[in-house]
Amino acid sequence: MWKSKLLSYGGRLTLINSVLSNLSVYMLSFFEIPKEVLKKLNHFRSRFFWQGDGHKRKYRLTKWSIMCRPKEQGGLGIMYLETQNKCLLSKWLFKLINEEGIWQQLLRNKYLANKTITQVEKKPGDSQFWSGLMKVKNVFLRWVSFKVHNGEQVSFWNDVWLGHISFRERFPNLYNLVRRKHDTVQTGRMFRPFQRIFSKKFDWAESG
Repeated sequence: MWKSKLLSYGGRLTLINSVLSNLSVYMLSFFEIPKEVLKKLNHFRSRFFWQGDGHKRKYRLTKWSIMCRPKEQGGLGIMYLETQNKCLLSKWLFKLINEEGIWQQLLRNKYLANKTITQVEKKPGDSQFWSGLMKVKNVFLRWVSFKVHNGEQVSFWNDVWLGHISFRERFPNLYNLVRRKHDTVQTGRMFRPFQRIFSKKFDWAESG
């Protein structure tokens, strides 16, 4: 049992980062952490830092969110579990897109079929693991860019594959007129006649 009464704040901080914060890493890497569970974990870590193993409640001198900031930003560098959870789940998405293996093939066959990762959404009946991946998908996609290769797994409008933002964000008015918003780069539909691409007909003739 830790004799936290004999530990300095620096000693408690070391134990929080090396033990308490890491106890949940395995579960964080597979499932989205429920808000109530996250609240409890933060409560126990905060209580250990300020009170040790004593029962007498002690005043918290600063907010927990500030303590979880990096040291360069005025915090103590305590692991922010919600961010860690999103990062660990995003790692599975990265491997699903970029690597080949048995589990990747299983997930692609069950959830992706012929769709890109951008096109799929969470739906009833999904496994808890896949539901967690879908919760972090939009955050993940904001920070990645795609190599086109054959274009089969890259959404023309929704993925970042040319420049630093998607075509949907770069040309929102044009995107609103497109008939098939989930075409991949491979389909080559964007190179067909313009009138088949857009839901509105254009008069390309210059006025008088």
